[in-house]
Amino acid sequence: MRGRHLGPDLGVVLDGLRIAHEFGFGSLEEMARVAWFLERSVYEPESLREAPGGVRFALRNPPLRMGAFQAIDLFWDGRLLPRTQCSVRPGDGSSARPFDSVTRAAPVTLAPGCRVEFFAEIGAPGPGAHTLKLELRSLAIPPTVWFQVSDHVRPAGTGHE
Repeated sequence: MRGRHLGPDLGVVLDGLRIAHEFGFGSLEEMARVAWFLERSVYEPESLREAPGGVRFALRNPPLRMGAFQAIDLFWDGRLLPRTQCSVRPGDGSSARPFDSVTRAAPVTLAPGCRVEFFAEIGAPGPGAHTLKLELRSLAIPPTVWFQVSDHVRPAGTGHE
């Protein structure tokens, strides 16, 4: 584990212990079950694929917050990618939007029930599992919504095209 990730990871553990102490381990177990369910219902399994110049992946529009977002960031294996190298295609028939074009004045809307596709220009992804962390900042409701998943990159031309 890299030192800069120790604080947030330890914070999650401490929050979990506080919840277990205040509300019992049953509450903590239920929260973990809900988080596990959300992770599996948000990320489209095995959607992390090679793409020309990088990778792509998809979310089934999350049961998190639907609506308009004023900023999107993507981390690849803990490294923040430049917004100019990433794009989102909301799945409502609109074309892909570079992350740097998503602003308060020109938000991206993720409609309920739509498959949302993301692309990251990273070059060759390399073998093994990779971790993606997506951060979305809503126009209306703070704080930042984030989602993290680890998966292996699969060859292009398989799965949803």
